[in-house]
Amino acid sequence: MPTNNTQTLHELYHQCQGELESMLYKRVRSRETAADLCHEAFSHVCQVDDLSKVNNLKGYLYRTAMNLLCDHIRKKNVWGDTILEWPEDSDQDGKDFRSAEMVILGEEQLELFIAALAELPPLCQRIFYLNRFEGLKQREIAQNLNISLRSVENNIKRALLHCAKALEKY
Repeated sequence: MPTNNTQTLHELYHQCQGELESMLYKRVRSRETAADLCHEAFSHVCQVDDLSKVNNLKGYLYRTAMNLLCDHIRKKNVWGDTILEWPEDSDQDGKDFRSAEMVILGEEQLELFIAALAELPPLCQRIFYLNRFEGLKQREIAQNLNISLRSVENNIKRALLHCAKALEKY
């Protein structure tokens, strides 16, 4: 691996490791599993030959981690009772956010969110996508799309309000 990649990966690790582990922990409720998934995600990113081809390295890392999380959950569901759960892995409040009802509600909310985004003008959708999913800063979006910073701010606000209103009706 070239030295440039190594330095980039070190910087990425120092920037994202804690935040990524925390995000994973909220979903799996196990510090050990969250740390394992985080480590595995970084391992996958380390195997990329040329990181310069990755536009959004942080986004790539998080997408990799989410894919690994989905695989983990899928395996857990397939193996069911054969996987031992230690007491510290259980949710403290006794709520199971993976219940069929919660999954269906989440899917319905996601569909509403996607439908609400589809109602917005293409430029507004693009700006929102670049900001929320690609992680670009508002100033970067303004420069990339050759529009004013105020226009970017207004479009992000418009998208957020529109989606919030659509989800409120739910």
